Amino acid sequence: MEGALSRAGRSIHRNRSVIVAVSLATVLVSVFLITQGNEFEDGNSPPTSIESGRALELVSEELPVVSTNSVNYIFTHESLEWDDPAFEQEVRESLMGLDEISLGVLEISLPYDNPEDQFHLARHVSMDGHRIAAFVEFNGTEEEIAKEISHIKNAVDSEQMEILVTGSLIIDSDFDRMLEDDQIRAEIIGIPLSIIILLFVFRTIVASLLPMAVAMCMFPMATGLSFYISRWFSMTQYSVSMISLIGIAVSIDYSLFMISRFREELGKGQDVEGALATMMSTAGRAILYSGATVAVGLCTLFYFTATHMPSMGMGAFLAVLGALIYSLTLLPALLSLVGHRIDSLPVPLPWGDGEGRFWEEFSTKVMKNPMRWLVPSMGVLLLMGAPFLHVQLTAGGLDTLPPDLESRLAYEILEEEFPAFTASSVPLVIVFDDGQEPYSRALAVSVSEMCQNVASVEGVISVEHPLCNPSLFDTEIDQWPQEYRVAWLTTVSNSVAMINVPIEYPSGSDEAEQLIKDIRAFTSVSEEEVLVGSWTSYEVDMKDHLRERIPAALAFVLIVTMVLVWFQVHSVLVPIKAVLMNILSITASFGLIVVVFQDGLLAGPLNFTPQPLDLMVPPLVFGIAFGLSMDYEVLMLSRIHESWLETKDNTRAVSEGLQASGRLITGAAAIMIAVFSGFIFADVMIIKSIGFALAVAVFVDATIVRAIVVPSAMRLMGRANWWSPDFTRSRKNKDESLVNQ
Repeated sequence: MEGALSRAGRSIHRNRSVIVAVSLATVLVSVFLITQGNEFEDGNSPPTSIESGRALELVSEELPVVSTNSVNYIFTHESLEWDDPAFEQEVRESLMGLDEISLGVLEISLPYDNPEDQFHLARHVSMDGHRIAAFVEFNGTEEEIAKEISHIKNAVDSEQMEILVTGSLIIDSDFDRMLEDDQIRAEIIGIPLSIIILLFVFRTIVASLLPMAVAMCMFPMATGLSFYISRWFSMTQYSVSMISLIGIAVSIDYSLFMISRFREELGKGQDVEGALATMMSTAGRAILYSGATVAVGLCTLFYFTATHMPSMGMGAFLAVLGALIYSLTLLPALLSLVGHRIDSLPVPLPWGDGEGRFWEEFSTKVMKNPMRWLVPSMGVLLLMGAPFLHVQLTAGGLDTLPPDLESRLAYEILEEEFPAFTASSVPLVIVFDDGQEPYSRALAVSVSEMCQNVASVEGVISVEHPLCNPSLFDTEIDQWPQEYRVAWLTTVSNSVAMINVPIEYPSGSDEAEQLIKDIRAFTSVSEEEVLVGSWTSYEVDMKDHLRERIPAALAFVLIVTMVLVWFQVHSVLVPIKAVLMNILSITASFGLIVVVFQDGLLAGPLNFTPQPLDLMVPPLVFGIAFGLSMDYEVLMLSRIHESWLETKDNTRAVSEGLQASGRLITGAAAIMIAVFSGFIFADVMIIKSIGFALAVAVFVDATIVRAIVVPSAMRLMGRANWWSPDFTRSRKNKDESLVNQ
C-alpha cells in the first residue's frame, strides 16, 4: 500500500497545471503583502522587552527632541588653526547650507560661542587645533530627521576644508543602507555560483534551472509573510537578511535532492508518474525530516526573547517553510510537466563521469580501515575548535562597521582628538506614576538623592538635571538659568524624564559594564521607577539572559533532534552519534571564527577591525548550523537506511549510502557555501561573521564529518547502529498475555 507522500506525488502529477497556477497565485499574494509595507523594529536598538530597550522606547515616544537628534560635523584644515579668522569664516559659510533643509535647526554649537571656556573648547577643538566639531541639533523626531539624512550630509560643503559627518542617526542610516547592500551583493554572488554548481551536478540546463524556480518563489513568499507578521510579532530588518541567507540555500538544496531522485527513478525505467511517486516517498520524506530538524534548531532562537534572535529565527523559519512548500508542490508539478525532457540541453563538462567512481572507491577505503580515518579526523576537528576556548563576547558597537566608513572615522576622531568629547553616556529614564506632577519639589528631593548616589559611582563624570536640584523648584521655570530651562523642555514630559549621565568609559568595555551594575544598585532602590538605558546596559542584560537560557535551549534542540532522527531510522545509537558529530563540526566552526574575527586573521582582505564576537553569533550559528548539519545527516541516513532495509548488511548499507549521497551532498554543500560566501563580503559585521561561520560549518560537515567521521563510526558500530526497542512487539505480547488470562 502506498504512503501518503507517494499518493501526493501521483495527485500532483494529475493536477500539475492547477498546482503551478496556485503557486504563481501565492507569489502574487506575497508581492501584494510586500507592497503593504512592514512594521519592522529597529534592529540597531535593544528590544523593548528588556530594561534598556524600554528606556529607549519611552524616550523615543515621549521625548521627540533629544540628544540623538544631533548631527556632528568635523571641519579640518591642513594649515589653518581653529582661531584663524579665515577658518571661522569658512566654517560659518559652510554651515549656511543648513538653511536649505526643511527641518528647523534648534541649535548650532561652535567653539566660537564661548572661546573663554576651556571645557567648551576642549569639546569643540582638537588637540592639534586643526579640527573643530560643530554639533547641530535639528527640530524634529528621529523619523523625520532620518528621512532628511542625505540632505543633512550634503548641505554642509566646503572647497577649502575636509568635512566629515557623524552622529547616532547618521551611523544608524549607514547601517541600514549597508544591510540592504549586503543582501543584494550576496544574491549577486551566490545565485550565479549556485547555477554553475548545479550545471556541474546535473549537466543539463533544464534540470539546473528548476531549483531556481523554487528559490524565486520562496523569497517573495517568506518576505511577504515576514512583512505581514511584523504587525503583531517583533521583526527587524535582519529578518529579510536571514531569508536570503538561509532560504536560497535550502531551496536549492531540497530541489537538488528531489530532482536527483526523480532522474534516478526515470533511469530505472519508471514512467513519470511512478518516478514522482517514488521521489516523494523517498527524497520528499527525507527533506520533510530535514526541514523539521532545521526548524528545531531555529526554534532555539525564539527562546532568547531579550535579543533580536527571535526575529532572525522567524525570518529563517519562514524561508525553510517556503522552501519545503514549493519543493513538495511546485517542483513535482514542474517535473511532471518536463518529464523525460529533464535531461534536455546537456552541458558538456569535464570530470563528471568519474565522480561516482570516486565516491565508490573512497567509501571502500573508509570501510576497510575505519579507525585509520576516524582518529585523525576527530583530532583535526578538536584542533580546529580549540581557539573557541579563549573567545571574547560583546554586544557590538562602532567597531562592527567597516573601518573606512565616514561616520565611523569621524566618530573615532571625536573620541581620540577632542579631549572633552563624551563618547558614552547613560540615560536614566524616570517613569512617572499616573497623575504624578513632574514639576514638584517633593519629586526633585526624591530624585536628587539618587543623583548624588549615581554621581559617586566610579567612572561617572557628572549628573546634571533640574530634578537633581530641588532648590530650583522654589521659583518658576521661566526664572531658571537658560541651560536648566532648555534641559527641562527637552527631557521632561508628563510621563517621563531623562537624565543623561556622561561616563568616562567607552561603550561595551568591562569598566562600563561594572558601572552599569553599580548605577542599578542605586536606581533599583529609588522611590521612583528608574530605567537604565544605553548600549552597555543592553549588553549587561543580554549576557545575563543568554547565561540563563542557553542550557535549556541546548537541551531542547539535542533531545528533540535525536527523537526526530529516531523516528526516521528507528535506531538508538545513530541519533546520539549524529548529535555528537554535529557538535564537533559546529565547534570547529566556532574555533575558526575566533581565529578570523577576534584574532584578525583575515581582517585586511575582509575589511573589518578585529574584535570580540557579537554575543548573538554563537547561539545564532549553533541554531542555524545545527539544523543545516542535520539536514545532510538526515539525507545521508535516509539512503543508508534504505540500503539497510534491503540488504541487512551494515557495511554494505553504509558504503552504498555514502556512494548514493556523496555526490549530492558535495553539490548541496557547495551551493550552500556559495550562498553563504556572498555574505562573507558584507559590511555589517554580524552578517559577515555568520556567513563565514555557516560556510565553514557546512564545508567541515560535508567533507570531514559526513564523508569520513560518520561512515567510519557507523562501520565500527556494526549492526548495533540499527538496534532499537520494539515497542510494538512489547505491546502485542502484553495484549496477548491479557487475553490468555
